[in-house]
Amino acid sequence: MWFPYLLLAIAYLLGSLPTGYLVGRWQGIDIRLLGSGSTGATNVWRNVGRVAGITVFVVDFAKGAIAILMMQSAEFLQSLVFNAFVLEQTRSPIPNLSLFVIGAGMLALIGHSRPVWLGFKGGKSVATGVGILFVLNWTVAIAALGVWLGIMAIWRIVSLSSISAAMIAPILMWTLQSNIAYSIFVTVGCMFVIWLHRSNIERLLNGTEFSFKSDQSNSTN
Repeated sequence: MWFPYLLLAIAYLLGSLPTGYLVGRWQGIDIRLLGSGSTGATNVWRNVGRVAGITVFVVDFAKGAIAILMMQSAEFLQSLVFNAFVLEQTRSPIPNLSLFVIGAGMLALIGHSRPVWLGFKGGKSVATGVGILFVLNWTVAIAALGVWLGIMAIWRIVSLSSISAAMIAPILMWTLQSNIAYSIFVTVGCMFVIWLHRSNIERLLNGTEFSFKSDQSNSTN
């Protein structure tokens, strides 16, 4: 029964992989000292470049997706590990696997925003959250991504787009997802992501939040 707990620890360590920090260091930059100080894809895009930002998003997305897929496959992985060490263990069911799955998802989110490698200061967990949501319910993930793209197309503010998507995802989960545990997790996870954006919300209310629209206009003047 210890095996799923090992996977929970791995989920946190996977989520805490400091992708943005490592990509910045590759370019000789400490991303924590630039822009918002976040190690997420948006801050990397703004201060390192488009390719770097996309790379960070893809890897962070994969971290969340792998954490969920790994736990969903826990019974199979458990049998592989035991067979590799020639231990007598058949492929046995893991009680309350759904709870372990959402535990892995939550730890991946926490790992991204509170990575042990960087003094527990990381990103806003958006890309990792999208990866998690895509595995749990790809229909909801696509719909939430559509909301993100729509808001981004109009206002060109990443934080507003992310917050809006995080607000709509739980509603969609409760409407389209039959697994109640997954719906509860997405609700809590999205509330966590919105909480991580509290400084952005303050800037949005003050009218001082970064906008790609204003950034582009300034670059042409």
